[in-house]
Amino acid sequence: MNLRPLRYPILILTASVALGAATAGPARAATSWPILRVYTVVVPPPLDHAFRQGIKLWETCLRTHGETHVQQAYDSETGDLNRYLFVVPYGSWAAMDQHGSAGKACDPTFNRSVLPNVSDAFSHIDHEKSKLSYLPGGDATLPSMIWVDYYRVKIGQWAHFTAAIRKYAAAAAKIHWQDHFQGLVTHATGPQGENFIFVWPNRNWADVGQQPKPSVKEMMDSVYGKAMAKMLGHEFNHSIASHWSAVWKYDKSLSYIPAK
Repeated sequence: MNLRPLRYPILILTASVALGAATAGPARAATSWPILRVYTVVVPPPLDHAFRQGIKLWETCLRTHGETHVQQAYDSETGDLNRYLFVVPYGSWAAMDQHGSAGKACDPTFNRSVLPNVSDAFSHIDHEKSKLSYLPGGDATLPSMIWVDYYRVKIGQWAHFTAAIRKYAAAAAKIHWQDHFQGLVTHATGPQGENFIFVWPNRNWADVGQQPKPSVKEMMDSVYGKAMAKMLGHEFNHSIASHWSAVWKYDKSLSYIPAK
């Protein structure tokens, strides 16, 4: 299977404040924040300092007005380094319709201090799928870095793609694999965008480069036998139209975490 597993002993959702308790089998109880609104923001280098200061001013305003929504920020470590990732988790789709007074009160600050420093921005929705993830346990401490694998699945191949991932997650659960991962279905990314991602948490670059033991192939072979594992790998790879990766680093200074 064309996967890039990366090691971290405690799994945290890329954009969630807390994870649910573990359950038996390949899945676990759904997180309290299964829907993620994701914003990718492009900031020209000459405007980076002003952008960061503007975000901090805006978040100070949000805190003053009692904003309760979490917003986690990530800096791009690979690819276009002018990008930031901002993720807002929600408990449901309907929760995205609920707007507090803080946002409206702080819109002038955002429009004045943040928007002038942004050259482009994009948004999409991620939906966590517990049966496509291996998340035993959890912790409320965010990982320092995340490796994200993005997939564009071929038309008509979604069932084969997800069936292979369910088998992969089940194998990881059966052997209590050292690597943990989260599968997210993505919505509204555009005609050439991803429609599924894997998130792998890491502590540092040394963690990024450490390969799991057993390897993905060894794990799949041991659980399903070589013939079945080979077939699953073929179905998985054949269902992919495109695949790319990125590394993001958590930015505590630009994240907004409401006071408890």
